[in-house]
Amino acid sequence: MEGIDEGTERDSLMRSSYYTITSNFTKTVNWFVVYKDNKNTIDIPHGIGQRSMFIDLLIGYFIELEEYEKCNKLSKLRELVIMAGD
Repeated sequence: MEGIDEGTERDSLMRSSYYTITSNFTKTVNWFVVYKDNKNTIDIPHGIGQRSMFIDLLIGYFIELEEYEKCNKLSKLRELVIMAGD
């Protein structure tokens, strides 16, 4: 049963990150928050090349699930992030 819980938690985290970064592209390009709850905010700093890598991770995850609409939206965001200096 442990594997099921881990998979559910991973899915929840990936979906939460997806909705957080795709809700407002302009805001995301300026301040790349990948997770936020009442007490914690996790962001990826500008200029270290990790933002596009994180988006690639999400794209890979959603390709496995065949959720191509999400992949398309993430690809567009990735282009903007790279243009802004990743």
